[in-house]
Amino acid sequence: MPKIVPSAFEQSDSHSIEKVVQILSNEISISTNPVFICGVNRKINIGNFENIDVYAGITLPLSDVSIEDKEALQQAVEEAAAYGFGIVSKETGERYLLIKESQQGS
Repeated sequence: MPKIVPSAFEQSDSHSIEKVVQILSNEISISTNPVFICGVNRKINIGNFENIDVYAGITLPLSDVSIEDKEALQQAVEEAAAYGFGIVSKETGERYLLIKESQQGS
């Protein structure tokens, strides 16, 4: 098992991806506005044929967007994708680097 620096461990979440999807599904089912869900997963090879999956996801409400206005909805989704994937890519990237740095020190 790899040594993980305390800051990486503190930022980790013990929820599995399935649990996160279940939590999000419960929240989305009560929403009356369109929402956009995005996530990024990175697989980190930690040696000895072991891998760690690092995942971050976000749900963004698309406020003041009607599903009847397809052009406005398309524009809102494109903006949410750029914003949301930027956030979760940064988060998974930072955790990826923490784990890789801890592996170099062991």
